[in-house]
Amino acid sequence: MEPALTAAVSGLSYDGQLASMVSGRHLDGVAAGVHPVPVVHAGNTTSSPEEAARVVTLVADVVGRTWTDDRGTRALTDEDVIVVAPYNAQGAVIRDALDRAGFSGTQVGTVDLFQGREAVVSITSLAASSAADIPRGLDFLLMPNRLNVALSRAKWAAYLVHSPALTTALPPSIPGLALLSRFIELVAPRG
Repeated sequence: MEPALTAAVSGLSYDGQLASMVSGRHLDGVAAGVHPVPVVHAGNTTSSPEEAARVVTLVADVVGRTWTDDRGTRALTDEDVIVVAPYNAQGAVIRDALDRAGFSGTQVGTVDLFQGREAVVSITSLAASSAADIPRGLDFLLMPNRLNVALSRAKWAAYLVHSPALTTALPPSIPGLALLSRFIELVAPRG
């Protein structure tokens, strides 16, 4: 991972102790790191067509950009992008939207599918509109090790597509408050 991406993952799961070295990689026109992508929607539980549409836009934006790594320079393809969703229902909505847009090479799945794998760009879509809409609770959706795996699949950039209403929840416990605080640091980092 690039240092900018490593810093975000390190703060989320490793108390700031994780480090990486500059790799010489570069994706033209896209900064390395975690990129929060707020998408306003309401009433979504385990799938969000609004977030799926934004995922398609993000894939379309990066495909064709110039990617440079230790193997040389080439145009990024849709196979260089993975999409991680916490729920199979969201994965299915995203898969359909990507297929309709002609991006059948982009793999979509849950965290479990991508454990140990990498892509130039990862996109995570959380789907739920608010804490009240999450069937398995905020603790499941914002679990640091799940977010860590989703974000750290990226070699260069990780997009975190989410409803801004997720940051307004008031967790009923101290551990839940800590989870929410870590998530807020990801999507609204202090300058």
